[in-house]
Amino acid sequence: MSAGPVSSGGVPPAPHRPPPGPVPVDHGSPQPHGQVTLTRIVMPGQTNARGTLFGGVALSLMDEASAIVALRHARSSVVTAHIDSVDFKGPIFEGEAVEVTARLRMVGRTSMRISVESWGENLHTGERRFCTSAEFVFVAMGADGKPCPVPPLGLAST
Repeated sequence: MSAGPVSSGGVPPAPHRPPPGPVPVDHGSPQPHGQVTLTRIVMPGQTNARGTLFGGVALSLMDEASAIVALRHARSSVVTAHIDSVDFKGPIFEGEAVEVTARLRMVGRTSMRISVESWGENLHTGERRFCTSAEFVFVAMGADGKPCPVPPLGLAST
């Protein structure tokens, strides 16, 4: 059985990469611009001795979701500049789903404030619990490594 196409030199061809430039927007997307939801199952390697999701893993998922929101709005490189008021209200247990939703709340000249919530879900019963909230601030960065302007709220690239 063949492993796929191979060039005449015996090396598989490079993976397909889209051409540079604007990417068409899927207007059938179920989430509004400025919002992202990530859902994952909490696995054993992500839990502490009590069988609950490590706080650092929760923060990492929250940072990832909010980074996607910031990248989509700025359409440039972004960095996490600040995390404000992280509140852990309840645990998320091994085997449960963790759902993280990030929403663009405010835009400055070069920065974006994004609110993030995480919810735990018992996948056997359907019970959902609010678990964590935080505010993330991202700054858009230009090719020169310096902060660059972002579009005003409501006028992001589509």
